[in-house]
Amino acid sequence: MKKYAIIFFLICVNSAFAQVIPDSIDLRSNSYCAVFDNTTPARDKYLIAKKWFASNLQNYRDIIVSEDARNCKIVLKPLVLYKADSYSRCYLSTELTFECDRNKFCVKFDKVKRRAAFSTMANIESADTVYQQSKLTADIEINKFHRYKMLKAKDAPTPDELKEIRSCAYLDNYTEDALRKENMVYYHELQNIVAEIVNKLKMTIDENK
Repeated sequence: MKKYAIIFFLICVNSAFAQVIPDSIDLRSNSYCAVFDNTTPARDKYLIAKKWFASNLQNYRDIIVSEDARNCKIVLKPLVLYKADSYSRCYLSTELTFECDRNKFCVKFDKVKRRAAFSTMANIESADTVYQQSKLTADIEINKFHRYKMLKAKDAPTPDELKEIRSCAYLDNYTEDALRKENMVYYHELQNIVAEIVNKLKMTIDENK
């Protein structure tokens, strides 16, 4: 029984390391690349990836930049719809490259941008811009959080400070980590979309070894 438990643990560990974790994806350079070892014949990997893209990305024929069967390389320009927050829907816009040889394959994202779903919204922002904006918002809220805690701890707050305490009472429901996560939602959503594409494509190729 102990032997089987160890085997199961090793399988879980290998599976965990095989996946891309969203928090490990840094899009501030507006690019990301994941490389995986895989000994499936390159031509097979290429065909599996091509079929996966056609099935999972909208308007596949329209977003192809190039398909190079000889060098087992596909370049696409997809728009991936996602829910950016409670109110708005946005697109992940990127140049997506898949390429492989007999020992590995890689998935690259270049020129990563967040594009609004509606023309009335700010149309296109780089991932770096989204990150910087959300970080600024998070920092403002966290500074407000610490000031609120300090004012609540005062023995005799002034009338203006009491008004400030009442206006920030909602912060009782938050921790610093929760504020940071909530206000950086755009960046986390972009990370999640990239991780989902990479992990699902990798899983499909691995299953067809």
